[in-house]
Amino acid sequence: MIFSNYSYQYFDWWHDVVPGAIDTQGSPEDFDHNGLFKNNILNIGLTIGLNDYWNVTFQQSFLEKCMDWHGPIDDDGESLTVHHRTECSSTDFYDENSIKAFGGITGDAKLNFRYLLYNQMKGPGTRVFMGVGLEIPSDNILTESPWTKTDNRYTPHRHFYLSDGAYKINFELQFFKKRFQFPVFWGGTLSFNSPLNKSKYGFSPSNKFGISLLAMSSSRHLDKFKLGKISLSSIGPTLTIIYTGRSSWDGQGDTPNSESILYIPGVNILLGFENGGGFGINIARGFDRYINNSQIDIDQKFDIYTFSINYRTILDKRLEWLW
Repeated sequence: MIFSNYSYQYFDWWHDVVPGAIDTQGSPEDFDHNGLFKNNILNIGLTIGLNDYWNVTFQQSFLEKCMDWHGPIDDDGESLTVHHRTECSSTDFYDENSIKAFGGITGDAKLNFRYLLYNQMKGPGTRVFMGVGLEIPSDNILTESPWTKTDNRYTPHRHFYLSDGAYKINFELQFFKKRFQFPVFWGGTLSFNSPLNKSKYGFSPSNKFGISLLAMSSSRHLDKFKLGKISLSSIGPTLTIIYTGRSSWDGQGDTPNSESILYIPGVNILLGFENGGGFGINIARGFDRYINNSQIDIDQKFDIYTFSINYRTILDKRLEWLW
């Protein structure tokens, strides 16, 4: 099976005054930080069935993250803070000829193996999968903590990046059930993601725990909604909850505002083609709650909106050497 997924994420963000920060004019910062943060993410992947119980998936991400700074600027239109400015992750970021962030469009790659623990085969019943995978970092990373100070002042830096720069291991457990009544298909995934090492610049990424739930309708009452050879197959609610633990930098300690819980309720729509394959559309609204239980944390708020569309199709190809 081949698949692709495109997501657009829109963050309307704000955080409080950074304690002890000095602006680019040499005065203490007395203003909040706010703006828009926009992500364009494309994932392309391939899944191969190794036998009746195992499959393997390889996935590569391509993305660009862009910041629109809405805070105060100087007479030349430049940001008054060293923390943020209008910029994108596709470009390198330098400070006095020293590179602070490597830019690009290539994100992490993922290699996942899934095992079928239980399968009801055709018709109503339960399907259970167990998976383990490896996340392979790209080179588009930060080279220095955004919270580094020189002569007791923050130096110009970038806060966002495409890769943590560390290898990670991922575990997941999937449970799905098919029924005759609504929802005809429901289930979810439990996942745990943990770094195996630090980045070569001393960044220790967070551990992440996640749960994703969905419930889908049947196509029986949706057949009349057709556009040519495309038909509405199913519709239903989704909910994703992600806990992110503390990250840290060598010599800097824990990263401020790095521990959080993200809630993402949404609606999923499936569109099918007469000849097989189909699109999935997900529209979601995210709510981020930061666990500010440390003196290094500051008040912060995100309004998150997400739109994603994916395409999947089964390849009519049998790899004889695997069977």
